[in-house]
Amino acid sequence: MSVSMESAPNIAFAGLTAAGKTTHAKRLAAELGYDYVSATEILLEILGIEDASDQVWFTRLEEIQSVRGTGAIDAELEERLVSLSRTRQRTVFDTWALAWIGDDPMVRIWIESDLESRVRKCVVSRGRKRISPDTAKKLIQEKDEFNRTMFRTRHDFDLFTDRDRYNAVLCNSHLIPVATAAAANSGIQSFAPIVYAAAVCVMRANESSARILQQVNPQAVQRITASIDSFWDNGHELSNSREP
Repeated sequence: MSVSMESAPNIAFAGLTAAGKTTHAKRLAAELGYDYVSATEILLEILGIEDASDQVWFTRLEEIQSVRGTGAIDAELEERLVSLSRTRQRTVFDTWALAWIGDDPMVRIWIESDLESRVRKCVVSRGRKRISPDTAKKLIQEKDEFNRTMFRTRHDFDLFTDRDRYNAVLCNSHLIPVATAAAANSGIQSFAPIVYAAAVCVMRANESSARILQQVNPQAVQRITASIDSFWDNGHELSNSREP
């Protein structure tokens, strides 16, 4: 179901490794009738790596981090992302940096997911090539720590804690209690409508719907702003840290 708007803004979609951001970014794009752009796929194109973007981190993490060390690769990646965001509408961008360096108007959505739930999702994502939880945790922590350092150096924001830039902070930690495909699929099916509803609330500046969405889903909707225009207006920000 596409959203009918004269000028539908782009969406910057982010979350730590294995939070489910790519799964939900692609699904949200399809539901909105949007295009989808992956920062990982652009990065691999820059590096000349043809591996599948959803599995390359399991096999070539050290190699990729080594060539990104100087920051030159990330500078080119970010330049491409910003350029694309300025020339396109109705696009979901699956990327960490764009929420911080992209131009407004833009909807910014962060998927919160604790480490243990991300480990479970990571284990399941390997399918028959399943890895141990300890191996998954090590990979996730190494990848996220590298990117945390990179973004602190380049843009002075903390990937682990800074969420103020986002219109919606949505959490799925509670939706995959065990590392099975069935639990993962159930979590996706439960979370996807919340992601869609949050995006539409922001784009349509629907404060009452945003408030209801948060009241009905207090675990999943940690924070949501009523509209893009009211992003810096604290009076429009709804947070589970205070009563509505």
